[in-house]
Amino acid sequence: MINISINMPDQPLLIGKVGKSYGILGWTSISSFTEEPQKIFDYLPWFFFKEGQWTKIQIQNWKKHKNNFIVHIKGISDRSIIRNFTNADIMISKRTLPILKKNNYYWNDIINYKVFDINKNYLGIVIDLIRTKNNDILVVENKFNISKKNILIPFIENKIIKNVNTNNKFILVQWN
Repeated sequence: MINISINMPDQPLLIGKVGKSYGILGWTSISSFTEEPQKIFDYLPWFFFKEGQWTKIQIQNWKKHKNNFIVHIKGISDRSIIRNFTNADIMISKRTLPILKKNNYYWNDIINYKVFDINKNYLGIVIDLIRTKNNDILVVENKFNISKKNILIPFIENKIIKNVNTNNKFILVQWN
């Protein structure tokens, strides 16, 4: 019998992805989407989400493996069972994140923020963030431009990103 309970997280937040099974004893590889990859293990419990199904899991053990991690889930000791979770999203309840100080925010908090240039022209809304080696990039959905292409704005605080207003949910940028 597998010791897995079925529930759904409160305010689900994506933090990683399940890869393929590893070995024959029920281990699986995972990819972390957290800023510091190992911090994924600070945010427990995990919920696997695949094909509309939620499964709450408990990590029994984990190890660093190449550029990712391998994990062993409590109650699973067979490769054929863990294989069912390949490509599942790893989700947590948003409330498990540490509470931030005033005017600080998590990346997922600024999705759907409105973006204005310093002349108060509306540019669009934040639909994604891209991590790059040098700096992160805001992806802004451009609803007014004829080309309909997204606007990519480097997230360089004080130089390009002038203000992130968490109370009114907008971002002010130095952008033409």
